[in-house]
Amino acid sequence: MQNNLKSVIRFKDFVAYFGPRGVVAMAWWLGAVHAARIRQDHNSFPFLQIIGDAGVGKTLLLNYLQKLTAQVPYAYSLAHSTPAARARFVASAENRVVICEQEGKSDEQIDWDELKPLYSEGSFAVRSGDGHAELLPFKGALTITANQPLQCSDAVSSRMVTINFSDDNPHATRVRPDALNDLKAEKAIAFGIKVAQSEEWVSSSLHALVPAYQGQLTRKYGASLSGRTALNCAQLLALLEVLCTLLSIPEGLRLESRKVINDIAFLDTIPY
Repeated sequence: MQNNLKSVIRFKDFVAYFGPRGVVAMAWWLGAVHAARIRQDHNSFPFLQIIGDAGVGKTLLLNYLQKLTAQVPYAYSLAHSTPAARARFVASAENRVVICEQEGKSDEQIDWDELKPLYSEGSFAVRSGDGHAELLPFKGALTITANQPLQCSDAVSSRMVTINFSDDNPHATRVRPDALNDLKAEKAIAFGIKVAQSEEWVSSSLHALVPAYQGQLTRKYGASLSGRTALNCAQLLALLEVLCTLLSIPEGLRLESRKVINDIAFLDTIPY
């Protein structure tokens, strides 16, 4: 089943283009299908921030991942939007992954702190014209894509896991993007169906693995690692293990992907 599923979603082509960083993004996406359950069980589910120079394939990556869960490719530009507009957009997302594009500087200063409740509470306040606030449930997950890391408070950045897709080697061999663009959504959804049917397995796996990974990261990086980042990365490591089991990902790629997550944790310990 695993090998057939890998073939259906063109996993080999995906890895050839995006490497272990793409695998980590896919692991987060698997978790996003059950974001509401994970927040219920662990009181949080991290935001995913995807950054990289123009042309590295951020849109290609997101379009591919959206096909896996039958989500019509879309993204929402935050430029020039008002807080009320952003709130309405998020509140209407239901259980989808909300993709926010940050395209350079906006004429209006965005208060990223308004998104903090989506990390843990799973709800968002929508204010009407008379100032009345209605608290609406949020069952989805949040991805932010930008060329450079967001300029935001520590409270927001600590709620994110950031994957930088800027190419360290611009001459690296990659498959043609057509191999991923041509993937039909009606075939890719086999992944989403399998993941949606596996809620109890995903939940029990995280219950078993997250505390152990959280402890490992805390012991490895010490007091310099924030507790929130340790939890975010522990959840990501656990989801990676679920994905590796689901797709029978070979040990070498699993270890490379684990290193990507450990690097995210390490960067949190570096003073700025």
